Amino acid sequence: IQFPPLWIMKIIINALSGNGDALMFSPALKLLKEKLPESEIDMLVMFRSVKEMYLNHPALRSIFHIDFLKQSKLKSISELRKLKQNDYDYSINVYPSNRLEYNVVNALIGAKHKISHHYIHTNTSRAEFFNDILINEIKDRHNVLQNIDLIKPIVDVNDESAGAMEIYVSENDTLDADQWMIENGLNSKKLAGIHPGSSVLKNHIHKRWSKEGYVELIKYLCDEKDFEVLLFGNEYELNNEIISASGHDAKIASTSNFMDSIARMKHCSIFISNDTAFMHCAAALSLPTVAIFGYTNSKELFPWMTKNVVVRKELECSPCFYNSPKPAECKFTGADEFKCMKLIKAEDVKNAVDRLIG
Repeated sequence: IQFPPLWIMKIIINALSGNGDALMFSPALKLLKEKLPESEIDMLVMFRSVKEMYLNHPALRSIFHIDFLKQSKLKSISELRKLKQNDYDYSINVYPSNRLEYNVVNALIGAKHKISHHYIHTNTSRAEFFNDILINEIKDRHNVLQNIDLIKPIVDVNDESAGAMEIYVSENDTLDADQWMIENGLNSKKLAGIHPGSSVLKNHIHKRWSKEGYVELIKYLCDEKDFEVLLFGNEYELNNEIISASGHDAKIASTSNFMDSIARMKHCSIFISNDTAFMHCAAALSLPTVAIFGYTNSKELFPWMTKNVVVRKELECSPCFYNSPKPAECKFTGADEFKCMKLIKAEDVKNAVDRLIG
């Protein structure tokens, strides 16, 4: 007779930022469940696409979605009070969470132990003191490993145990993607995926490499490398402009459902992207990835555990962006503003493609 354990540890993961940051916690999540197989692990998310991405993850018991950005604060507090009734042993703020609001959420959940980072660039107004276990942020350390640090107070793990990022695509999403490929005549084609957009939050529209560069890249991939191109992301106006200017019949592969994109990405042989969630998703799918970086830190954010080439310019001022609520800004103005991206030429990205696929 097997008796259930007398005490089951309850843990909630607060993955309140975007898909890329949430995805980089997945190696830590896997280790947590491996070390504590009887534990009950839940996740709290703010974006529906993050819930879609983690919906089929075998380590999670439940995923709670609270739309902090669109609903009233009163309703959000009410929903957090319901979570408090679960009597969690640990609550963890996924890295990076360097905002007052994230620490307030961690406090309101009321776990016995609250884990978060102590950030290099912070101040008392961020209320890190709401957490009783603080892990020191380490400059130039990959986000995946920063997240591994968060679970070290709970389980015995080391950097070498950090595996690849994981996305679990459902059978229905896989079948739908296969059907979409057939309907668009792509099932027997060699496919390259591109994400030319980025979030516009915190001024991150400047993460985007030039539209003209992507147009030239598409021509190169199609005319000289015999690829068909799939464009990803919800920046449909940008995608349509790029397709029109390139003169090629590239396909927009994203829909309003995030997992449609992921299931279709699996069919690609190579992925080219700015520093975005789609870049990290490509890494999770083990796709050879060309990652285009400007002011963000490629040492902390390069495509994890997949064949990759980072394209960036070695400028004294770059990288200049660090984890804080402050929007991205450049010390230069005029034509030199965000020149870290503007100096990247099409030849730089073409050469990166050649290094990956020959």
